Amino acid sequence: MIAALLISLLFLLRFFNFQSTFEAKTLPNNDQTTLRLRIFADDVAVDGDQLKVKAFDQQRKQKILMYATIGSETEKLFWETNQKNLSCLVNGRISKPMRPTNFQQFDVRSYYHTQSVSNQISKVRFVKISVLRPKNPYDWIVFMTHRLRKLLINQLDKLPSPLSDYAKALLIGNVDSDFYDRYPGVTNLGLIHLFSISGFQVSYFAIFLRKILRKIHLIKEHNTIVTALFLPIFFIFAGGVQSLIRPVAATELSLGASLVKARVSKELIWSGALMIGLFISPMILFNIGGQLSYLLSFALMYTYRLGTFKTSLLMSLASLPIVLAAKYSWHFLSMPANFIAIPIFGIFILPLVFLAIAVQIIFPPVLGFLNFVIQIFTESVEWIARLPGQIYFGKLADFLVIPLICLIFMLFDRKKIRQRVAAVLFTSILAVSFFVIHFPKDGELTTFDIGQGDSAFLRTPRNQQTVLMDTGGRVGLPKKPWQITKGGSNQGQSIIVNYLQSIGVGRLDYLVLSHGDMDHIGNAKDILNLMSVKHILIPAGMKQTDPFKIQLQPFIKAGTQVIEVTNSSNLPGFPFKILHPFGQGKAENEDSIALWTTLGPLRFFTAGDLPKEGENQISRRFPGLKVDLLKLGHHGSNTSSDAEVLKKWQVTYGLISAGRHNRYGHPKAEVISLMDKLHVHVFNTQTNGAIRFRYTGHKGFFETFTRDFDDTE
Repeated sequence: MIAALLISLLFLLRFFNFQSTFEAKTLPNNDQTTLRLRIFADDVAVDGDQLKVKAFDQQRKQKILMYATIGSETEKLFWETNQKNLSCLVNGRISKPMRPTNFQQFDVRSYYHTQSVSNQISKVRFVKISVLRPKNPYDWIVFMTHRLRKLLINQLDKLPSPLSDYAKALLIGNVDSDFYDRYPGVTNLGLIHLFSISGFQVSYFAIFLRKILRKIHLIKEHNTIVTALFLPIFFIFAGGVQSLIRPVAATELSLGASLVKARVSKELIWSGALMIGLFISPMILFNIGGQLSYLLSFALMYTYRLGTFKTSLLMSLASLPIVLAAKYSWHFLSMPANFIAIPIFGIFILPLVFLAIAVQIIFPPVLGFLNFVIQIFTESVEWIARLPGQIYFGKLADFLVIPLICLIFMLFDRKKIRQRVAAVLFTSILAVSFFVIHFPKDGELTTFDIGQGDSAFLRTPRNQQTVLMDTGGRVGLPKKPWQITKGGSNQGQSIIVNYLQSIGVGRLDYLVLSHGDMDHIGNAKDILNLMSVKHILIPAGMKQTDPFKIQLQPFIKAGTQVIEVTNSSNLPGFPFKILHPFGQGKAENEDSIALWTTLGPLRFFTAGDLPKEGENQISRRFPGLKVDLLKLGHHGSNTSSDAEVLKKWQVTYGLISAGRHNRYGHPKAEVISLMDKLHVHVFNTQTNGAIRFRYTGHKGFFETFTRDFDDTE
């Protein structure tokens, strides 16, 4: 007991030491900073004209992310083909990784905190680039390992797809930025763990190496020592990812016990691997990858007396609470999919990938057949993932995760009474959570912080109607083919869909697109790809425009009804009154759809980018109209928000959706001055992040993601 307390105290001190050191090394934001960075060849990622590097600050001895825009096709070719480790003197803007500004948005800063990354440098200009030279034998081993890994990445890139994608992910932990976009079934069926370097690959490597050493007649003790020495090299070669810490540590402990001929239990090996993991990376259990790695390996120890089916069932169920708390959805077929896929990976996929590397050099014609086999597996996964069964549960409360995991283990207890109690509690907790998430007593209007664009979501009480108004989107400048990125930020998925799924919304009753500007419809294709949409409402005349034909029509699924509307349109069940447009137009600003409704105690009005003239026309046509909550037109531009109209409507609250540091200067100073003059309380996504109004009956209240966001913090 005393030993356990001392060990706990030791790790607590290690955690606080890590935190204090991390904070001390974190640099304040600065627009002009010069750093000398060590860049390993395999830590460079090129996507279009964007360069992302996991670098190392040589002066402050800390990891740092580097982002740069590539200026020419020649420069892009250099970064793609370079196999040398570099020392670079760079100048750029130093800052902390971006904080989330929306409800349930992925916290990039916290994630990189778990990876011991406190800063990023962007808008980089290279002052000097030189080849990095090793200073000692240890440096030589590390440098050479990174160079060999880069060489293998380049070689694997030459394989046909999807064989190339599988080989890079499974052998060296190199996953392309758009991997999970191209293979969404992997995520939906919970097969991500198969494509993450983990115990699977460590076991293969250790077994393979020991067999080779036996072939050259190395005695058992020397075989064990050599394998133990090569495991850290394999760790570096596989990208040094956190998911490798546990299996490498556990294998090293097992080899050490074998070397001294000691019998060590699986439980002790697991505990030792946990302590090593916490010592090397104190934040490892704050990362979903670390949580699943240790949880599933613990569950494996529990399965020695279970049959194949129950083992698969336990492994699938054990991760369920963590998945629901982090990813919000679960597919009914994920359990049988894992049951089938895990042995297929071990028996066929991994050996085929190893074989592909060999035949690429010896007999390339066979690659076509091997790729065909991988393609069949890939298409099968995608087909299964498209079958009915995806449940958008919503975000499971964090405080329920550990109790549910304990109940899952009780389901497999030897005593039947414990199994029954666990089953009742487990299903009851999930059922109550599902009901609370899916049928809330209050309604909500959420304005997303989508940058320089517009997007808002309305859910009426008890989840009776769901309406998404505009989707945001970026107005991009024309790019040459070599500049176009494959991955990158997808706001439609990361902000809008992510939030909707977190509150249990997997289908939209209405998607309202106010007009055809990209900052209002640019993310619509992502919404249509990822969600089921019953009705799309667009201003009359928009079907004949290029924005509709290019940005919307190709992505509209069968069963989705597109309705062109005017103020005379009557849509039963639609929770808004349509006030504009008055006739057919070209889906431009002056044709924007205007909507009005009552949300609890407030009367709400929104009208896209409708100019002042349109506001005046609405005011004249609906003279008795009153508005308590106004979504200011055109992101707070002075082309909207007519003073006389706002006085007549008696506006009390205003919502502004605009990007930080946008080139248009939105919201305009005169508009903010007008709001002050009219005593309108303004919420602004630039400073408040996402803005949510909750209401029930005749009561309501505002919530903002942050009180006063400052991106210099």
